[in-house]
Amino acid sequence: MEILKENHKLLRRKAKRVNHIDDSIRQCASEMISTMLESSGVGISGNQVGILKRIIVVLIDHSPQVMINPEIISVSEETCTANEGCLSFPNQFYEISRNKTITVKYRNLSGHPMIEQYHDMIARCILHEIDHLNGIVFTERL
Repeated sequence: MEILKENHKLLRRKAKRVNHIDDSIRQCASEMISTMLESSGVGISGNQVGILKRIIVVLIDHSPQVMINPEIISVSEETCTANEGCLSFPNQFYEISRNKTITVKYRNLSGHPMIEQYHDMIARCILHEIDHLNGIVFTERL
């Protein structure tokens, strides 16, 4: 898959919910994982590869995790500012403030509903990728 770059219009469009998790969605997720790993990324969204579906992949403990229709259901008041980059904005890094802890509801590739809490870098990455699904790029957080 090709990673869309910063001026591409799909990066600023809202992705649509996945209504049915089937083999085409699983294949898409598999290709997103390969693309992310080949690019040395820690996260990627459907928008970034030209697919306007609410799918993200995040590297958690060195293992790619796919989240279908992810939703933030709570965030900590505590925030953290850190250097952040994006595969769609090569060689650009900015100090971005994000919530330190989040709770996310999503479906896994088997269609099972999941609710999990994440902290620090993983929370940052998930927030970044969900922003993509909502048509928000990280430079808008400056």
